[in-house]
Amino acid sequence: MESSIVAVVLALTLASTGCMFLVISKQVRGRSGMATFALGLVLFGLVFAIPAQFDRNAPLLPGVLIDSVAVAAVLLLRRGLQRFMHRDELSWRALGLLLLGFAVISGGLHLAFGQTARHAVLPLVLGGLFAWLALTALRDAHRDNPLLRTPLLILSAVLGALAVLSLGEAVRTAFGGPAPGPAGPTGAVDSLYEAVLMLSALLLGPTLLWMHTVQLTRQFDELATRDPLTRLLNENGLDDVLRRHFSRRQHEPVVLMHVDIDQFGRVNRLHGEAAGDDVLRTIGLALESALRADDVVARVGDDEFVVACLSADVDKAAVLAERIRTGVSATPTGLSEGGTHLRCTVSVGLSRPFNDIEHWRSAWGEAEVSLNAAKDAGGNCVVHPATAPVPA
Repeated sequence: MESSIVAVVLALTLASTGCMFLVISKQVRGRSGMATFALGLVLFGLVFAIPAQFDRNAPLLPGVLIDSVAVAAVLLLRRGLQRFMHRDELSWRALGLLLLGFAVISGGLHLAFGQTARHAVLPLVLGGLFAWLALTALRDAHRDNPLLRTPLLILSAVLGALAVLSLGEAVRTAFGGPAPGPAGPTGAVDSLYEAVLMLSALLLGPTLLWMHTVQLTRQFDELATRDPLTRLLNENGLDDVLRRHFSRRQHEPVVLMHVDIDQFGRVNRLHGEAAGDDVLRTIGLALESALRADDVVARVGDDEFVVACLSADVDKAAVLAERIRTGVSATPTGLSEGGTHLRCTVSVGLSRPFNDIEHWRSAWGEAEVSLNAAKDAGGNCVVHPATAPVPA
């Protein structure tokens, strides 16, 4: 294939993929990194769209500008990956300083040694950046969601191939080989260069899109099992946890406690729903902090929570329930009334231990009966269940 055709195909592929990412990013909330990926891919497309003949013989300032755009594209891919993986990302200021440093060095070498130096420095820098990015993707492949492992490994392989190609071009140019344009040099070896380059470009966009699809799927799954306000489990999430617990060959009984915020409706009436939401988040955090490592808490109603005490009997659960009650009553809510700080209290009802998934909802009902007894007693207390065994 002619080098000019390769350049056009690469430019169109990268630019169109970048534009697609930009459109999708407008519909995605949070730190997705898609807009940054889009900008990087579009910049790569612009670099490949520049005619090879012009690039080889570009004057100082246009040459430095073309090379800086190529470096910026890789740095943006790096920043997009950091943002996607929720890592500390390269700041815009740091990115600008890196580009400025590259432009000064590239321009100085161009003035001192001519075009050959420029065409050796660019692939050398790109090779280093691609290698850095490939190692980052490889590291994240073994640290994050297993579903992301395959696309991250493919991304690492693609970036690694680009690193090898770029570093190989730097060596060839430095030792007297032909100066490469955006589509690469010609010849038998160079046909392989162009083929690998095109394959890498074609794989880059779909791999990034695959990663985002996996991430969105995980977010949708989380929405189905998490309460959006407190980020605690919801009823479905609690059901999943209990099913996994009882599916183990060796499992311990579970005790449920039903927790209800005393006079929560009064908080909403006096301070508004926004203040009530803050109280729910605060108490949700207080519940989580009071639990043992294996216990879980779920929000199951407006002001109601269920705690599953795994591998516990009633006595241990009662101790935990009392710790929860005193912990919540000592937690400031950020509200005030009559010049004094407003604190909320909770009532807690316990179930008897149960040892299979079929009885978890009946145990929840038993915990609710205990909770009603606690509310009838004036609230801010813990009520134990009856001592009769759970029906088999």
